[in-house]
Amino acid sequence: MTAQEIALPQPADARLHLIGAAFAMAGALAWSVGALLIRMVEVDAWTLLFWRSASVTLGAALYIAAVNRGGLVRALQRAGWPMVLAGLLMAVSMCLYVNSITRTSVANTLILLATNPFMAAILAWVLLGERVSARTWAAMAVALVGMLAMLGDSIGGGSWFGDLLALGCAASFALVMVVLRRYKNQDNIPQVFMAGLWAVVLTLPVAAPAAASLRDILLCAVMGVFSIGLGMLLFVKGLRHISAAEAGLLSLLESILAPIWVWLAIGEQPRPLALLGGAIVLGSVAAHAALHARAGGGR
Repeated sequence: MTAQEIALPQPADARLHLIGAAFAMAGALAWSVGALLIRMVEVDAWTLLFWRSASVTLGAALYIAAVNRGGLVRALQRAGWPMVLAGLLMAVSMCLYVNSITRTSVANTLILLATNPFMAAILAWVLLGERVSARTWAAMAVALVGMLAMLGDSIGGGSWFGDLLALGCAASFALVMVVLRRYKNQDNIPQVFMAGLWAVVLTLPVAAPAAASLRDILLCAVMGVFSIGLGMLLFVKGLRHISAAEAGLLSLLESILAPIWVWLAIGEQPRPLALLGGAIVLGSVAAHAALHARAGGGR
């Protein structure tokens, strides 16, 4: 595939792009609720990951079986190795995220995760030939400034190993988006099932499932099915119609909205810099969408 711009997109293309962006934003919105649910769970991170991932796997299996009239195995066979790879990368990303937070400051983790759109853009350009417009580059740069502003007064409290894990999380998630973009014309929903299954395999050796209370298991189930599982399903659908760079940009909404839900639900008020940074990120996303619409849907 050669790198090239799409010169004059048709109205249908612009409509599909808008639908894709809406799905990706809805996915990030669903993910953002997970931070509040994590605060409510009283088990260790690995056990939380195990039960959450088991719920993702079960929920995705039921969904795939329903839409394929019970043909779960056939759907997974049709998906093939690309969805197995994408699922493994997503599972690795989820595990790296939790371990990064336990080894460095939340501030460092979120700031380093904000490099994801840039990684996705570069990888998609090199591997897929997806060109990124100056408009999208500018929006990503402004969003990164907003993330830095959000957490500016707490930088420097982490360790180099935790920071490295955060970069690994951003890179693995960027690779997920590139794989799904490469195989956008096939059914990508089995990737959600694969991600949950891989995460169960990776966490089982170090988790303590029997130590979780019924309350914790139910919270993890809600998190797995409605926040992580539904979020991934929506995000995967959106990736069919938007570039990897734009998907990475929209995924930053999770980091902006998550502290807002915690604030509204349990009164943990964000600092003024966090509110300012969040406004900058949301503004960059909104400006990108408005400029995209004015340009007629071009990249």
